[in-house]
Amino acid sequence: MNWRHFLRTMVIVGMVIGFRALAWAESARSLVARGNSAYAAQNFEEARKLYEEAASLEPQSPEIQYNLGNARYKLNDFEGAAAAYQQAATQGRSRELISRSEFNLGNTAFRQGEAAEAKDQEAAVKTFQESVEHFRATLDLDKTYKEAGRNLEVSKKRLQKVQAELKKQQAAKEEAQRQQQEMAKDLEKMADQQQAMADQSREQEGQEPPDSQAKANQAAEQKDLQGKTEDMRQKMGQSKDKDTGQAARDLEQAGQKQQEALDNLQADKPNEAAQAQDEAAAKLREAKESLQDQNPEKKQGEAGQQAKEQPKDNGKEDKNEEQQAAQPDEAKQGQESEEAAGAENAEPMDQTAQDLLNEEKQNAIRRQNQNTTGFEPVDKDW
Repeated sequence: MNWRHFLRTMVIVGMVIGFRALAWAESARSLVARGNSAYAAQNFEEARKLYEEAASLEPQSPEIQYNLGNARYKLNDFEGAAAAYQQAATQGRSRELISRSEFNLGNTAFRQGEAAEAKDQEAAVKTFQESVEHFRATLDLDKTYKEAGRNLEVSKKRLQKVQAELKKQQAAKEEAQRQQQEMAKDLEKMADQQQAMADQSREQEGQEPPDSQAKANQAAEQKDLQGKTEDMRQKMGQSKDKDTGQAARDLEQAGQKQQEALDNLQADKPNEAAQAQDEAAAKLREAKESLQDQNPEKKQGEAGQQAKEQPKDNGKEDKNEEQQAAQPDEAKQGQESEEAAGAENAEPMDQTAQDLLNEEKQNAIRRQNQNTTGFEPVDKDW
């Protein structure tokens, strides 16, 4: 083997690889520079595309991921922004870049909490908690980061507010459940009473002469039970719980059978009255079963069983779990670095924090105008 020729070939190959790597890196820097220009011009969609292309060339660059997070944040893609910021925080080599990434993770988590607040209080609590954790992580890295301290206070206040609302909702659910359980017990007693009256009506069949006092007492008892049935039906109709609808319909049918029984009792037709009373008792029990079917614990158990039986898409679930770490204040643009040379700072960092605080002040003013209560003070633990 000609070792001199072999070494010369290897040198040439190494130079080619080096040139290609240099061209690759130059291409990423060029894309970042173009992305920064688009971002500065507020063309965030174009900036996002350019940063994503640069990230495909330099997937290990935390600076590119940081810029990509900013562009996604501006487009209200908070899950995507969180994923980029998380990668920047994990792969970042400078304390400043990591602290800024944690700060913006806190911002995106806050925004996600706002979006979830009206639809899912438990999800809002989770994301506001994440926001608080990210702002605390920022302060652990940089105790002089005043904006992180202020945003931490805002996030803690919002978290307390949502937790209080969630607690009220839970208390209301528990009260509704307690009332349903009480109504179910009452319906069971009413059904037993109605069935006993049916048995008594059958005993009246064939009696000669008929006992007029017993007949009057039985009619009065039936009328009283019919009144209780109607009262409970109206109570269910006034309930805010839509799940009582079927039980209310069952009670309406029970009331109709009770009226039929009453008419037959007054017409000295005890056998026909007994048959109507049997049917009324059955409808009372159906109403009880309808209430119990809406028991939150029962429905939760059924939902859990269905979830176990359904196949899971692990790929989608893993992706969602990775993206749930996002939410609050305005993000910053370019981060100067060797990997992303030429990046420009489009806006000062304290501007992003102040935007969130200004929004919260405006929200407080709106709440005061609506005669609502503002936030209670929270301890500053930074």
